[in-house]
Amino acid sequence: MTFTNQLSARVEYRKSRQLSLSLVDYQLAEQRSTEFTIGADFRKKGLPLIRRIGKMKMDNDVTFKLDIGIRDDATANSKLDQNTAFGTAGQKVIRINPTIDYVVNSRVRATLYFEQIKNIPKIATSAPVTNTRAGVQLTISLNQ
Repeated sequence: MTFTNQLSARVEYRKSRQLSLSLVDYQLAEQRSTEFTIGADFRKKGLPLIRRIGKMKMDNDVTFKLDIGIRDDATANSKLDQNTAFGTAGQKVIRINPTIDYVVNSRVRATLYFEQIKNIPKIATSAPVTNTRAGVQLTISLNQ
């Protein structure tokens, strides 16, 4: 959904379920996943971060993006001859991803990015893991 002030927003909701039947040990494995993501983009036209390069005046576009997502995964096994189910795996994943994209000119684009993903396990045999990426990406287009 895009608004009149160059702001756009999106909301996503995903759900999945997968069943696997094993006739060797008479077990049913069920994998469920639920994901909720919200995001927003804001584009500002004519933002002069760099005033002048030589004799050229720089009026360029900058785009701010923010995505936040939560995913919940769970795996449970149940024996067909018993009425019980036990959890075998699962995790909650939280993702935060802001980026700033600056168009220097028609051939050069600079992107400042940050991404953090946190995995929180549901079973005691796994430890929580957090991955963080950040940096600057410079894209130069050589074609005309």
